[in-house]
Amino acid sequence: MNTRNGTSLLLALAILLGYGPAYLAQESPTQTSSAAQTEKDKPTPEKKALGLLEQLVGEAAGLKLSENRIYVQISAGDLLWNSDEARARALFGEAGSGIAEMMRRIDPNDRRSGNANRTALELRQQLVITVARHNGELAYQLLQTMPAPATNGPGIRQQDSQTNLEQSLVAAIAANDPKTALKNAQAWLDKGEYPSSLPKVLSQLQTKDADIATKLSEQLVKKLQPEELLAKPDATRLTMTLLQPGPRPEKKSGDSAQAVAANTDQFLAESAFRDVMAAAITAALKATPAPQNAAGRGGQPGLRGRPNNRGAASVAPPSEADIAQSNARMLLMGLQSLQPQIDQYLPERSLAVRQKITELGMGNDPRGSFGQMATLMQQGTSDSLMTAAATAPQSIQNRLYQQAAIKAVDEGKPDRAREIATQHLEGTARDNLLRTVELRQATSSASPNKMDEIRRTLASAQSDDERVLLYLQFANTLQADSPKLALQLLDEARGLVSRRATNYGQFEAQLNVARAFATLDPSRSFETMEPGINQINELLSAAAILSGFEVNLFKEGELPLQTGGSLTGMVMRYGKELASLARIDFEKAQMMTDKFLLPEPRILAKLTMVRGVLGITPIASPNNGFGGFGGRGGGQFGPRPQ
Repeated sequence: MNTRNGTSLLLALAILLGYGPAYLAQESPTQTSSAAQTEKDKPTPEKKALGLLEQLVGEAAGLKLSENRIYVQISAGDLLWNSDEARARALFGEAGSGIAEMMRRIDPNDRRSGNANRTALELRQQLVITVARHNGELAYQLLQTMPAPATNGPGIRQQDSQTNLEQSLVAAIAANDPKTALKNAQAWLDKGEYPSSLPKVLSQLQTKDADIATKLSEQLVKKLQPEELLAKPDATRLTMTLLQPGPRPEKKSGDSAQAVAANTDQFLAESAFRDVMAAAITAALKATPAPQNAAGRGGQPGLRGRPNNRGAASVAPPSEADIAQSNARMLLMGLQSLQPQIDQYLPERSLAVRQKITELGMGNDPRGSFGQMATLMQQGTSDSLMTAAATAPQSIQNRLYQQAAIKAVDEGKPDRAREIATQHLEGTARDNLLRTVELRQATSSASPNKMDEIRRTLASAQSDDERVLLYLQFANTLQADSPKLALQLLDEARGLVSRRATNYGQFEAQLNVARAFATLDPSRSFETMEPGINQINELLSAAAILSGFEVNLFKEGELPLQTGGSLTGMVMRYGKELASLARIDFEKAQMMTDKFLLPEPRILAKLTMVRGVLGITPIASPNNGFGGFGGRGGGQFGPRPQ
């Protein structure tokens, strides 16, 4: 054998076996650098999302409804601001022009134009508030380019007024321009105005500029004196809004890492809280019993409700004394639910408040008691709930005991929960709580060597919906130590949720299972969502056929993106889940959005996915969102959203 060829053969064999020269087994610096550069140049999910966004803007231009095109322009401008401000400004400008045209076409005297009027006003507010969080000056400019709404006519409501929109605008500006927000808020106070957006302004300033927030807080305290509270209902309402969350926790000395405000809805520092509460108490103690023949509801003379003398040609406006008494009673009623805070921060005034409440017969006020109990059920411990239940009215006592038992389970005290259920509840309520305790314990203590116990628990489920929740909780508990077993359980859950949904809660269950798959096997997440998307397509097609007969989701043959009801909301839910998966496989997630057959839901799903990938929270819609789609994820035993 040729020596040279033999050497080459041996060398090749050695390299295959891993024994070749080190320099042959290593990549050259040029190859390494090239690979690194290729990886660096690879588009990120964020870059892909921005590319998709431009496509969506183009697609939306072909939509029939101007409100849909405007909605996409506002959303795209919001999402593009940080990466391409010039393009975002152009989109906001186009949206403003479109809204102005919508408003000009509306006849305020035509009752049939009521819905169009409301839609235009909601888009107008959404545009201005969205722009304000990026640039306050541009928001004001756009507001001036759009016609002011009519003061009466179809579709006109109190919150549509120019004044209220400008007040909301100041609150939005506070997030990026504290000095301008302070200047506007001071102007309100100087004029003796107390808009409902003031607490929001204060909350934003606390997050952005604590010194400016303190300055505004000090001015508020100076203005909210007893005389002002008695004279102006808006000042009274603002005072109760500021007091209800309690004082903001003070920053501890030497704890630089601790945030000054753990809760941005706690508007006042402790000293300011004491001062405002003292003023409220002083004003409330001026209250006298309402006259028996008071015209308004609840003994409030003429300020709320309609007068009883319906035959009268006109009703005299309330006098200053009437207004003062109404405000004093309003304050006293509000202070009733703040009695624990009064005991803590102004104990020397506590007895006087209690005596006045008794004097006016408010001690048994059901609304005040319900408010206190609702707060307690949200924030209380099992012990505090048990204490309250012992003296609570019979009508809400059982609810307090049930909540105390559930809290005990959450606190890791299952025996305490069983004791509460056994001693204080009867019948179905007791049985349901005991079952809840058993299921919570079973799911939290699951392990691979307890499969027989897991199977028994699953078999005991009283419905498929409950069984799915149990699957999710077991999988969540097991995924760290036994991912294969967790996948097996999720596969069984997928078999249940892949069936045809009969309500929105079952769509939610499907999304919960898809989310649970995401960390273990993303490909199965996509597979889990596909049946739901297909069924939504069927439902939308049926709604389009029935439009004008049984349902009216569609408008001029097109699905409104912002007011399309529960189905529109569910499309957004799928888009939101796909946003999480897009970080793992953007192309596959985009392919899933393409499975929505109609252009409107397809655009909406993609827009929602892009927003999720970019991590930009939308401005809340003026009509509180996109439909009340039913069901909430997780349920009693399901995993909490990450």
